[in-house]
Amino acid sequence: MLEIKKIYLDENLDIVDGNRGYYIYFERIGHRFSRIEEIVHPDERNHFLSLLKTPDESKSHILRFKKNTEEYRYNTVKISYELYNGTTLRCVQLIDIYDSFDIVEEFCTEEEKMRAAMGLLDDTFFFYDKSKNLFKIVHYHDGKCYTDFNIDIDVWKQQMLEGKYVAAGSTAEFIKMVDNLKECYTKTYVNLTGSFRTQGKIVENLDFIGTRFEKNGNISVVGRIVPGAQFAGSQETSNLLEELKFDPLTKCYNKKNITDYAIKKFSAPPDSDRAALVIVDLDHFKPVNDAYGHLAGDKVLEQTGELLRNIVGENGVVGRYGGDEFLIVMGNVTDEVTLRGILQSILVNVRSKFETSFDDIKVTTSIGASVFPDNGESFDELFKKADFCLYRAKDKGRDRYVFYRPDLHEALYLKAVEATAGVKYQGRDVLELQCMSAFLQDVGSRPFKAIRNILNHMCETYNLNDVSIYYGEDLIRVYTAGKIRENDTKADYIHLPGFKKALAKEKFIRMDFPEDIKADAKDFRDLIVSRGIKSTLQCILGTADDIKGLVTFNRTKESSQWAEYEVNCALMFASTFNLLPESVKVDFALYSKLKSEAK
Repeated sequence: MLEIKKIYLDENLDIVDGNRGYYIYFERIGHRFSRIEEIVHPDERNHFLSLLKTPDESKSHILRFKKNTEEYRYNTVKISYELYNGTTLRCVQLIDIYDSFDIVEEFCTEEEKMRAAMGLLDDTFFFYDKSKNLFKIVHYHDGKCYTDFNIDIDVWKQQMLEGKYVAAGSTAEFIKMVDNLKECYTKTYVNLTGSFRTQGKIVENLDFIGTRFEKNGNISVVGRIVPGAQFAGSQETSNLLEELKFDPLTKCYNKKNITDYAIKKFSAPPDSDRAALVIVDLDHFKPVNDAYGHLAGDKVLEQTGELLRNIVGENGVVGRYGGDEFLIVMGNVTDEVTLRGILQSILVNVRSKFETSFDDIKVTTSIGASVFPDNGESFDELFKKADFCLYRAKDKGRDRYVFYRPDLHEALYLKAVEATAGVKYQGRDVLELQCMSAFLQDVGSRPFKAIRNILNHMCETYNLNDVSIYYGEDLIRVYTAGKIRENDTKADYIHLPGFKKALAKEKFIRMDFPEDIKADAKDFRDLIVSRGIKSTLQCILGTADDIKGLVTFNRTKESSQWAEYEVNCALMFASTFNLLPESVKVDFALYSKLKSEAK
C-alpha cells in the first residue's frame, strides 16, 4: 500500500500534526519537528515556502525532504486546504519517489518506473514501444494504476479521430505527434485540446511531454499528460529522471544503478574479459564533518567522486555506494599490474588532494578489490571478498589497498564465511545483534560466563586492545578482556572537568579520533592519549550525575571510526550490566579480582 504522508500546518506554517505516514517517515526518537523548514532541503526552502503561501491544488511539485535517517529524498508534493479538528489548515501531501517503485508493476524498465512513480499524485502517463508499435495511456488515482489504452498506436490514432476526441484546431498537431512518436524523437512536447483522458466527456487543454529511451536495443518514448499550465513542473520532472540515476553530490551513479550495473557485469560467462570490483572508503571522514561541518564533508565527497571518475575514465563505472563509500566496476583488467596501477593512483591522488585541506585531519582512502572471474563469478561473492579486503586494509593502518589473493586470504576468508554459515543476512550489524541476543538470554541464568563471553567476543571482533569494567567507590578496574594496560588501574578521571563536558549528560563518550574531543575537554583527552588510547567508547553505569561505574572499549593502534553497530552493542552491554542486581555486580567484581590474583 502506498504511504501518503500528510502534514497539517497552521497560519504561521508551524507543524500542528501529521498522519501515521508522517511520523514514521520524519520523526526521530527524542526530537519532534515543529517547523516545516526543518525537513525540506535548504536549497529548496524558499521555493517551498512560496508554494505554501499560495497553495494551488491543481499542481504537484518535486522537492527534497529529510527523512529520519538524515538523508534527503525526492518527494512528489501536493498542497491543499483540509478541515482538521474543525479548523481549515494547509495540508501538505508527500509521496517518496523511491518508495513508490514497489507499487509500479505496469512497466518493465527503470526509466518507465521512474516516470510512473513521479505521476502517482492523480497523474496520467503514456508509453510508446517502437518494436511492438504499442501505445499505452495509464492514470493514477489514490495510489492505484488504471489503464486507459493499451493498443496499436495507429488504431489509437484512428479511434481518436473517428470519435472526434481531438478538437478541430488540434487535429494537425495530433497527427504530427503520432508520427513523431513513431520516429521516437529525443524529446516530445505538444499542446493539444481534446478529450483524450475522458473519451468525449470533458474537453481539456493538455501537454504531452515525453523523452526517448533506448535500453538493450529496445526504443521507447515515455512521458506525462498534464494540464497545459503544469508544463514547467513537468519539465522539472523530465530533467529529474536523469538526475536520479546519479548521486547529486558526487555526480557518480547512485547505489541502485551501480549495483544493477555490477550484477549485470558479473553475470557474464566466466570466459568473458577480466573485470574488477573495487570498494573505496574514505579514512577519517567523520572528523571532517564534526570539526569543519557538513559543507566541508560534502566538498570532500564531491571532489573524491570527481577524482575517481577521472582516474577510472572509460575503463569503468563509479558509483557512490553510501556515506563515504564508493563502488567501482572496472573492465579490461588484463593483469595484476593494471589493477595495482589504478588502485595506487586512487591512493596517491586522494591523499594529495586533501593533504593541506585540514590542519589536523589527514583524509586518505582504504581500498578492497576482487577480480572477475578469478575470485568469483557473481556480484555477491565478489563484493564479499572485496569487502573482506577493505577491512584488511583498515586493520593494516589505512591509506592502502588490498586485493584478494587466494594464497594470502583464502583461509581467513573461509573462516569468516564458516562463522556466518546458515545466516540469511550476513551483515556485521545483524551478526553482532545475534551475539547480543545470546548474551541477553544467558545473563540471567549464568551472568559471569555471559559477561566474559560477550566481552571477549567484542574485543576480538571489533579489533580492540581491551574492554575494561571499573566499579565501586574508587572506580577500580575489576575486569579486563584483552590486553591489560598497567597504567590504567582506575577510572578516577571521571571527576575531571573535561570528562563531564565530554559526557554532557549523555550515557557515553565516543572518541573515534583524539581530535574528536574538543578543546574544553583537553584534560580528559590528554589523559586518554597518555594511556596510549587512540579510540574509545566510555559507557557510564548509573547516571551522569551519579556515576557508579564505567565500561571502556579501547583501541591503542591506529584510531578508527566506530561502526554504528559497535556503538549500539557497547551501549546494550553497559545498559544490561547496569540493570543487574547490585549483589551480582559486586560478586562479579570480587570473582574477577580473585581470578586475577590466582593467575
